Amino acid sequence: MKLITTTILACALILSFSSPLWSAEPGFESTVKKFIKVVASKDRKALADLVSYPLQRRVPLPGIDNPKQFLEAYDEILDENILKAISTSKVSADWSKMGWRGSMFQNGSLWLDEKGHIAAINYETEKGKRKRAELIEIDKKQLHSSLRDYVEPVLEWETARYRIRIDQITDEKFRYAVWPVQKKTSEMPDLVLRKGTVTFDGSGGNHHYDFTSGEVLYRCFVWVIGGADTPPGEIEVYKRKKLVLNQPVVKVIKGLGIY
Repeated sequence: MKLITTTILACALILSFSSPLWSAEPGFESTVKKFIKVVASKDRKALADLVSYPLQRRVPLPGIDNPKQFLEAYDEILDENILKAISTSKVSADWSKMGWRGSMFQNGSLWLDEKGHIAAINYETEKGKRKRAELIEIDKKQLHSSLRDYVEPVLEWETARYRIRIDQITDEKFRYAVWPVQKKTSEMPDLVLRKGTVTFDGSGGNHHYDFTSGEVLYRCFVWVIGGADTPPGEIEVYKRKKLVLNQPVVKVIKGLGIY
């Protein structure tokens, strides 16, 4: 089942909008070949040193902040299948240059930045899938009973006044739940909206979710690309198309932040 989820990393979102730009640029080929050589050496520490941290993973798996954490979770992130595929890959056939976004392996299972460091890993190992499934079950038990019928957790954030949570409830629809910031998600939410949609704003990864209730529109922006002072996201509320509330995200509990 194909799921649309905001736990996709910034580079993964690009796949919805771009076609591979095959390149024979010397710098591109040299960077990729150096990376392939490291993978082929099976040196885990050397590979951990070639990661651009933090390395985000699908919610609710925690992000990886440093080489030590990468090595501890190594078997959840990489396995023999992906390592063999990379170590035997050909630059011209298996890699594509995606401009400022970096280099993409195959259909986006792994991305390198311009320096040849791992920017995103969208490949899932069997161990990683099991760990994520376990965490989802734990997450569901911590939610109010009325909110446990989701397929994918997407994000849980706090603004100055509210705690918000978005979950994917079908292949294409999302649910929005809101509590006062002092409440826990195990309590009954003050507002629940279903049938939400996601819209991607360009090719950089920024996107937003829309939820409606009568004449009121609730919009949650996810800022993947922004300046140093850009918050992870913002919540806007419109009544009859007039903005009546805008609050930046001040705390990321789970879900996308600034990469």
